[in-house]
Parts: sequence; structure tokens; C-alpha cells
Amino acid sequence: MLKNTFKFPLGYVIIEVVGKNKERFLNMCLTHQFRIWEVQPQADGFVMKMASGDFLQIRPIVRKSGVSVKIISKHGTGRFIKKHRQRVAFPIAGLFVCVYFILVPRYIWCVEIDGARNADTDKIIEILKDKGVYIGASKKDIADLTEIKNAVVFGEERVNWAWLYIEGAKARLQIQEGDMPPAVKDKTTPTSIIASTDGFVRIAEVKRGERRVVTGDAVNKGDILVSGKVSVFREGDPEKYSYVNSDARIIADTIRTEEGIFTDKEILRIKTGNNKKRISIELFGKEYNPFGTGEDIFESYDIVTKNYDAALPIFGYLGFGIKLNTIEEINEYENTLTKNEVLSRAKEVLEERIMKNVGKEAEKTDEQLTYSESGGVYTVRLVMNFREDIGIKIPQEE
Repeated sequence: MLKNTFKFPLGYVIIEVVGKNKERFLNMCLTHQFRIWEVQPQADGFVMKMASGDFLQIRPIVRKSGVSVKIISKHGTGRFIKKHRQRVAFPIAGLFVCVYFILVPRYIWCVEIDGARNADTDKIIEILKDKGVYIGASKKDIADLTEIKNAVVFGEERVNWAWLYIEGAKARLQIQEGDMPPAVKDKTTPTSIIASTDGFVRIAEVKRGERRVVTGDAVNKGDILVSGKVSVFREGDPEKYSYVNSDARIIADTIRTEEGIFTDKEILRIKTGNNKKRISIELFGKEYNPFGTGEDIFESYDIVTKNYDAALPIFGYLGFGIKLNTIEEINEYENTLTKNEVLSRAKEVLEERIMKNVGKEAEKTDEQLTYSESGGVYTVRLVMNFREDIGIKIPQEE
């Protein structure tokens, strides 16, 4: 089958050879290096496949061997075109496919953002649009990828790493959220270091800049810990300053607090086993539902989606795809939690909020959970003590 596929463009014929000297005919074909394959013995001869170009040269061999040759079928591009030349749709479809593969890969037809949990995706979309990344944008107008990365990282404070991948007609932005990045990362820009939160200084190692705190000092959020404006004059001389990019390690004991309201009631969503499937089509960034969304089938439901993007190794994403949506029926039940369950879940939520804001080298030293309850509603407060780096760089003012 594979051999036939590769030989199809040049064309080949399937022939039947009958006669007493059929073996001699076969040997003479091989001597002349004719391209033959899949020789199948028959009762009074054999059937084989031969390249169309070689078949046109076998007349002398047929005469010398005294065999009879009959064409069973013809195959190949030329035969195919001749057979279908009256069908207008075929050449039109072929032309459309050619134009499609030439034009579509030049543009962006889908923009995805992966890794966003708390980041402002609307803001990121505006940043990408400003850099030439949007549905229908020409690839040649897209800004340098490093420039896009920096624009996203510095434009959205919750993102500390980003990179744009161009996959055919799809632009996929991969981001990573984490600690809020310093206001200034350029090591040549004069900066000061301020406190990101209240704390009690335990370690104050200053490599560059003018020290403003020492071990044992209590500081408030926003206090200058190290100044980038360094005096370089002696007392009594005219004032003279040098501006530097401050560098220091300020470790402090800090207290982080979060509070929230939680209830002892929860809704359990249990699958019944009933489900319906619906297919939607994504074409050039827009979604179409020819069979309906299926959201009116069940009163309560969850939707599980699988994406199947059309893509080729060279062209990547081709601008269209199919989504298989499984609508699963859900029964909802109210469940009452115990006090310990409520507090355990509350602690997880509050701790996650706190950990998003702690500084570098953060080490938890203590924690305290307190609560009050009224009618199944809990007001929970979590206090966590850390030893962490509280320094944040900001531009140095004149």
C-alpha cells in the first residue's frame, strides 16, 4: 500500500501476463530494469504492477517472449485528473485548499493565555493587542517576543514570567504567577530599597547604597531601608551625592494576617451518570454550536470539554478546530460540616492568601488560628509569623 502511494504521482498499471514463456518475459523485464512489483502467480500466468513509463516500452519483449499482456486497470495522477476533469468542484476545492494554506498561516486566528489564576487577563489581552497579537493580526506585525515578554511582566504585577509561543495560526502566551516582582529590575537604574511590610529587622546586609536600618530596628511598610542616594562629601564641604542601584539583604520578623467568613453548609455535586455530548466548531477565533449548547438538557450539570485543534507539523494550528462538550447531569445535596472541617478548610484558604504575599527566603516561625461562630457561620482569623526578606526596589528620587 505504501509503495503504491509513492508511485501514484508517476502512474502505474496492473497487467495480466499469459503464455508459456511468461517466466522469460519476467526475466527480460528485470534485465531491462523495468519497475515491477507485487507479482502474483495465477493458474495460467501472473498479475503484476508496472510503472506506466516502463509499460510503454514492453512491446519488443512481449513479441520475443510470445506472451499475451492485458491491462486490468490504470492508476496515477494523470488518470485521476482525466477521470474527474468534468467535475468543477474538484479543481475549485484544490484551489481553495492551496489559497488557505498560503494565507491562513500568515495570520493569528486564536489567542490563548495559559497559567493565569489571579492575573488580570483583560489587561494582558490589551498588552498583547498593543504589541500586535490579536485575532486576525498579521504575524509580520507582531513585536519582538522579548519585548512582549517584558511588556506582560512589567504591565501585570501578578506575573513574574511570560513567553509567547507562535504555533501556526495560534498565539499562546504562557505565564507564571508568583511573588510580586520588584518595581525596578534594571541593575543600572538608581534605586532605593523599601519595606514591603511591617517588621522587626534581624539581618541587614548592605552591598550597595546608604544604610538606613540596622539589626534590631522596627520598620513600617514603605520605610526606606537602603537609599540609592549616597553622600560622597565630608562634613563642612558642599553637598555631593552619587546615585546607585541599591543591593541589600534585609531579613525581618513579620506578621501576616488574613480573615474570612465561612459556613458549615456545603453543596455536594454528585454525578448521576447521565450525560449528553455536543460538538461545537471553532473557526478563526469564534465558536459555533450547530447542534446547540446542550445547557438546557439538565437542571444542574457540569461541562467537560476536550479540544481538538486542526494542526499540521509544518503549518501548526490551521485556524479551526472542534470541541467535544460532555454535559454531565449533577444532583446537588446539602451537607453539614463539623467544626473541625470548617476550620481546616478555612485555614487552607487563608494560608494560601497569605503565602502569595510573603517575601523571599520566607520561613514560617509561628501561626495562630482564632474564630467565632454564630448559627453555623464562622469568622476565622489566621495570624502567621515569618522571617523573610522584606526589601523591594523602587526608582530613586532626586
